[in-house]
Amino acid sequence: MSRAKFAFSAHPDAIADLRQLPDAVRDQALLHLQDLVHGERVATRLEGRLEGFHKIYLGVGNDWASHRLVVQFRDAPTGSQHRREVHLVAAGPRADYAVYRSAQNRLGRTSSLPSGLSPAEEARVRAARARYTRPTPATAASPAYTTASPGFATGAAIRKAR
Repeated sequence: MSRAKFAFSAHPDAIADLRQLPDAVRDQALLHLQDLVHGERVATRLEGRLEGFHKIYLGVGNDWASHRLVVQFRDAPTGSQHRREVHLVAAGPRADYAVYRSAQNRLGRTSSLPSGLSPAEEARVRAARARYTRPTPATAASPAYTTASPGFATGAAIRKAR
């Protein structure tokens, strides 16, 4: 076996997560973590509130992607023999985004959205907020947007002039 390229650490609740996984999925998770530490596996980048973190697909048989690991590659603590470490944040079922929600809660990256929204509703609210832009005060007060400014012709004045 090759020498480890990264140190390993885990959030205390992530260890409990591993214990709760089904036996076959837990065995797979431990092998994947070992491969990550040895630099023999890559993980997929996450976006949004978990930007800077990575996911690893877990599962067996027909449920080959039913579970996930959420990890972070970060600088190792001072005194470690490694420069970087793999930090396990959460492990669990992907269903209803449970593992991602656990990771967000552990990292303090919770939503500013109203509680009780389904993941689909939350995504729609975020998309709507991203598309909406308010006019800046300078734009709202510019002469082109006010009818009281001198030299501004209204639609009715233009029609009369024709």
